[in-house]
Amino acid sequence: MDPLDDLAGRLPRGTVTTDAEILRDRAIDSWALALLRRVRGDDLPVPAAVVFPARTEEVAAVLAWACEARVAVIPRGGGSGVCGGATADVGSIVLDLSRMNHVVSVDPVSRVVQAEAGVRGDQLEDALATHGLTVGHYPQSIVSSTVGGWIAASSAGQASTGFGAIEDVLLGCTAVLPPGAILRCRPVPRSAAGPDLRRLLVGSEGTLAVVTEATLACRARPPGWDWLVFGFPSFAALAGGLRDAVRAETGAAVIRGYDEADAQLNFAALGHAGGCVGMLGFPAGPGEPAVGNALAARQEQARDVLRRAGSSGPLDASYGEHWWQHRHDAVDTYARIMGPDRAFGPGVIVDTFEVAGLWSDVPGLHAGIRDALAAHAQAVLCHLSHLYSSGSSLYFTFLISGMDDQDAAARYLAAWDDAVRSCAAAGGTLTHHHGVGRLKAAYLTGELGEAGVDVLKKIKMALDPQQIMNPGVLLP
Repeated sequence: MDPLDDLAGRLPRGTVTTDAEILRDRAIDSWALALLRRVRGDDLPVPAAVVFPARTEEVAAVLAWACEARVAVIPRGGGSGVCGGATADVGSIVLDLSRMNHVVSVDPVSRVVQAEAGVRGDQLEDALATHGLTVGHYPQSIVSSTVGGWIAASSAGQASTGFGAIEDVLLGCTAVLPPGAILRCRPVPRSAAGPDLRRLLVGSEGTLAVVTEATLACRARPPGWDWLVFGFPSFAALAGGLRDAVRAETGAAVIRGYDEADAQLNFAALGHAGGCVGMLGFPAGPGEPAVGNALAARQEQARDVLRRAGSSGPLDASYGEHWWQHRHDAVDTYARIMGPDRAFGPGVIVDTFEVAGLWSDVPGLHAGIRDALAAHAQAVLCHLSHLYSSGSSLYFTFLISGMDDQDAAARYLAAWDDAVRSCAAAGGTLTHHHGVGRLKAAYLTGELGEAGVDVLKKIKMALDPQQIMNPGVLLP
């Protein structure tokens, strides 16, 4: 029997497809280099089939078949990843979880939500809004990324400074291990029952298991946001001011800081006169810790902190409102530049490089990576988007313009190589929330050391001895 016929026979009719257009569409994710290769007409690998399971048990049947047939399995959520984490190999199958898109239950007493892995972020928030709740996980790709993808890539949302990243709200999950065993981690606020298996799956990028359901913690949904915005004369002053603002615990859930180039791009429409920009977003409304007089007091505390840090003065709250209204625009802009529209013409690549480091390393990370990228790119921007008491992420956007697509691709890879080396030299981590995928796998030994990579390989071999789960991703 043909192996694909055997697979189709184990699943409900219509679960397995070999339609050429679907195979092509699911062959890559949103990695800039893969998009460039597609749009310039390269002959990209396509999977043998795409499978659309609707239940955890169907995922288990697929992994059982894949182990028997020795076929690689590429788990896929919304395809929004930008590091090649969902890239098909010839002969592989893509396990598309988009039909597992149900919000299973909402527990308003415990403030938790149980959702299938294929639920998109906007669908999840719409379902919770009727209960006055939110997970508070707002990635820029919220309308295209999924709950399972958040877990797989170790995602962080734009309000992570106040609301936490995905590992902070993940209470429990269900996952399928090869060759079809179902792992259920019960939803509890904390457990000391051995190493946390939930955390083993966070950031595993489909190389160990397929997450099929998750239970996430919720909070009261803020009816609005109050914004406090200040200018800064330099990046060093900006970083110092926002560091102090985080430590002051003023109740701001969103804290962002833009270097001069990024500030000009984002706020030119408001007549921005130059310099760096720092903004704090305070959830405002019933159920929030900073409301009424308390909110005013906390905002005044934040103003004092920013003034003492060397701010060049307050800016209008419209900066924050403008960002909130346009915070997802970059996703569409990226698609227009890197997709078939080629909005900036051929030979152009735009991408992002998000890193993180301790506060003492942040200035060096900013200067070093900016210079490394600028040696190959025509534009380099940076903002601080996820801040902690001990350090921050730095989110770089860069645009490369080559003589043609081949030249642009070569410049792109050279830019990545130099930027990763600069990041390591300055003491940073090469990814804060986008994951590793295929793009960064070769650099993982430099990040974790030989011993660290060896630990991951041993875990991989123990859970996936036939090496069918997303080969080529994460591990070098």
